[in-house]
Amino acid sequence: MTRLGLGVMVAAGLTVAGCGGPRLDDLLVPCPSLTLPADVADLTRYVPDAPPDHSTMVLDARVTGIEGSCRRGRRDQTLDSSISVRFQVERGPAAPSRAFQLPWFIALLDARTNEVLNRQSFIMNGQFAVNTTRANVTSQAVDIAFPVGQGRRVQDYRILVGFQLSESEVAMNRRRGPR
Repeated sequence: MTRLGLGVMVAAGLTVAGCGGPRLDDLLVPCPSLTLPADVADLTRYVPDAPPDHSTMVLDARVTGIEGSCRRGRRDQTLDSSISVRFQVERGPAAPSRAFQLPWFIALLDARTNEVLNRQSFIMNGQFAVNTTRANVTSQAVDIAFPVGQGRRVQDYRILVGFQLSESEVAMNRRRGPR
C-alpha cells in the first residue's frame, strides 16, 4: 500500500473513531489555479537614466516557484489560501550595496472575466551574502480568504503572482521572452 493510501485510511479511521482527527474532506480541499504570466515573472533593474546594458545592471531576478495550500474557512463559506513565492536574484555590477528589494504582488481574479477582485503588493527585502552575486529567497506566507458557496466555486477564481513592474520593464520582458 502506498504512503498516501495508508495516510488517507488512518485519517478516515481516526475520524470514524471520533478521535478528533481531520475530516477526510478537509484533506481534499482544492485550490484555485495559480498563474505566473511570463511578462511579470522577471525583473531586471538598471541604473536610472543609463543605457540598459550589463555594466549598468543593478539586479536581475526571477520567480522560481510558488507554493500554496488551501483549507476550508469559516462555516464552509470561505476558502483560506496560503501562498509563498520563491525568488532567485543576481547582483549586477552596478549594485550600490548588498541589500535588495523586490516589489511583487498577488491578485485574485474572477476566472470567467479576468476581473481583478483583490490585489496586494509586497516588498521582499533581502541581502546578498559577502562575496556572492546570487541569492535565493522565499517570501513570508500570504493568507487570502475568499467566498465560496452561494453560486461561487473554487474554479471561479484564479490567483495571479508576479513582479510589480513599470510599463518599460513589462515591454522589455515581452521583447526578451520567457527565460
